[in-house]
Amino acid sequence: MSIKQLEKTLKLDIKAALGCTEPIAIALGACKAKSLIPGDLRQIILKLSTNLIKNALEVGIPNTGGQHGIALAAALGTLIKPKTVDLTLLENLDEQILADAKAIVKKGIVSIEPATNRHGLYMDIIVTDDKNNTGRCIISGTHENIILLEQNKTVVFASDSIEQTNSGDLLKERKALADSSFSEIWHNIEDLSADVRELMLKSIDINLKVAKAGLTHEGKLNIGNIYNKLIQDGWMGNDVTNRAKSLTSAAVDARMSGCNLPVMTSAGSGNQGLTISLPLHVLSEHIKCGEKKLSEALAISHGITSILKHHSGTLSAMCGCVVCSGIGLTAGITYLLGGNIDDATAAINNMVGGITGIICDGAKVGCAIKLTCAVDSAFQAAMMAMNGLKLPVSNGVLGKTIEESLANIGLIAAPGMIQTDDQILSIMLGKPQAE
Repeated sequence: MSIKQLEKTLKLDIKAALGCTEPIAIALGACKAKSLIPGDLRQIILKLSTNLIKNALEVGIPNTGGQHGIALAAALGTLIKPKTVDLTLLENLDEQILADAKAIVKKGIVSIEPATNRHGLYMDIIVTDDKNNTGRCIISGTHENIILLEQNKTVVFASDSIEQTNSGDLLKERKALADSSFSEIWHNIEDLSADVRELMLKSIDINLKVAKAGLTHEGKLNIGNIYNKLIQDGWMGNDVTNRAKSLTSAAVDARMSGCNLPVMTSAGSGNQGLTISLPLHVLSEHIKCGEKKLSEALAISHGITSILKHHSGTLSAMCGCVVCSGIGLTAGITYLLGGNIDDATAAINNMVGGITGIICDGAKVGCAIKLTCAVDSAFQAAMMAMNGLKLPVSNGVLGKTIEESLANIGLIAAPGMIQTDDQILSIMLGKPQAE
């Protein structure tokens, strides 16, 4: 039954992460590689996909006072000794570890190379110690999907056994969800289990704390407070859309600035998790729908996002926060407003007809602006659909069904925009990075 497949995917695809998931994934890979060598660190070689470089280059790293950098993330990974090597591994970072990591970077022993012909999420990390021992870790597909570990060029873990891990399962479950009937999911969403409902609502509690941090000046842009001032001064309406934009942008601003609080992700991205959970929270309070209905809307939104990530890849040239979670949010809004599956299809196609092709130019504080576009467009697409606006399916890349439209978006992201990705990175690397 499709609802069971939705639950299996969501349990793997929604989890807590501290900091932007790309630099944290690099730290995780470096941590795994370093654990394979006994001596003192002499060299770190990072071979990273275009998408990974883009998203790790400019974003703040938690517990570092807003510092950033791919080399710093890798150095931190080689020094940290977490209880669990997952996306929260930098939560116990202290000043001494940070100082030691900065010293590693200053020595110039971290080299970063583009991984030729590798797209999406891919990293190949090799570390060497003072006795010439080597440790190697390759992560591909999702942020924790380790497909190879080598110690002194001897394989100690290979992809043929990765299916035993949650990370390997995630890619399979996303595909299985994409192959399911979303109409069946929609019509049976009230059968959602208690533990999945709890997971959905927990994501709001966690993400609201990050939004609060953004509203108390932990974000470099202070964008949430600017929105609130514009609303207060009468330049913007005090409506549900603008309140959702204020809350979501504040959270993204804080997170991209290196806030030391975890967020609940969606399909591998904290910003996607924020884009879904916070606007639906604001809307649910506005219409007073209750936690049961809210948890169902959240599950629908996260499910759509997971499907889109299957089609486009975990990272791509297309902005996942606007396109993937934005479309997911559109479906959730439609559900909360009482729409049926035909309304949801129309709303998604309204969204696809408007935001398709918005690029990802890396993770950074400016994502807070992109996310407001996603929230604004999602509310507009859903409300227009609920009032009878349905784009003709003959328009552009629209499909007749939700499944067709989501698959079309994936084709545009990959392979359609691969060259776009290379050009974006070329522009990014050709200008000075922020201090």
